[in-house]
Amino acid sequence: MKIAQRVSLRQLRLFIAVAETGSFTAAAKLMHVTQPAVSMQVHELESMIGEVLLDGRRGFRLTPAGEILLRHAREVITSLELAEVELKAMKGVASGTVSVGAVTTAEYFVPRLLAAFGEAFPDIRFRLTVRNRSGMADLLRDRGVDVAIMGAPPTGLALRRVPFAPDPMSFVVPPSHPLAGRKSVPPSALAGERLLLREQGSGTRAAMERFLRAHGVKLTQADEMGSNETLKQAVMAGLGVSFLSHHTFAIEAAAGRLSRLNVRGTPIEREWNLLVPADKRPSLAVEALVDFLQHQGRALMEETGL
Repeated sequence: MKIAQRVSLRQLRLFIAVAETGSFTAAAKLMHVTQPAVSMQVHELESMIGEVLLDGRRGFRLTPAGEILLRHAREVITSLELAEVELKAMKGVASGTVSVGAVTTAEYFVPRLLAAFGEAFPDIRFRLTVRNRSGMADLLRDRGVDVAIMGAPPTGLALRRVPFAPDPMSFVVPPSHPLAGRKSVPPSALAGERLLLREQGSGTRAAMERFLRAHGVKLTQADEMGSNETLKQAVMAGLGVSFLSHHTFAIEAAAGRLSRLNVRGTPIEREWNLLVPADKRPSLAVEALVDFLQHQGRALMEETGL
């Protein structure tokens, strides 16, 4: 019997969830089933196909057969979702599922924007994936998302860029820091500070390094940390000075736990962009999201203090 006659959509969805989350447990949580159920369905899928799809059960990776099935499973699910979209589009209703990718800094506001959009378009659902800048570039390259929310677009990809909101970035310190509260801090004052950095490839780190180079400031003490949350906790603990998007530390600043340094030449402002593959016709649901955020995203972020 052919694969198409044996494999169920549920099995394909579970397999996709395992491949995208990298964990049976995480896939089970995402799909609202038990972990043994996920393991059993993937095992049955392997038996039906006659190929091993996952190499290892804990730190697993997709086998070549798994890569092939994942690619085509996504196409099957996407085709069915597009059919639903087109059927509803006949009635003038934007619907379906939009796969949204957001860089880690954007995770502080993207859920609120999607919630507002969801109220306006109740027939549209989401899959939200958060990655660092390099990870988001990989997702765009592999067609893993329909829309990406990030700063500067990655190079070498055919993308439509739609700016929708500013992204100010500044240096932050604990309120007890000697430079906190000063009306004007020269960039040279940062030379003697211990700087806490995001990982290589981060857009925020790249912006900070450009600023320091432009002002002739060389790093003498620096520590690399993997997330905005870790950086904020480290700064509040007095470990050093960091450079963050205002969106990430608005709550801590309002609570008096972090202080923005008034370094001359800051805040540095870049733009938040919606990035859509330019070589693929977007669905009505994707266009609805892009149009909504382009025209209302900035106001919504300002209303919530972001």
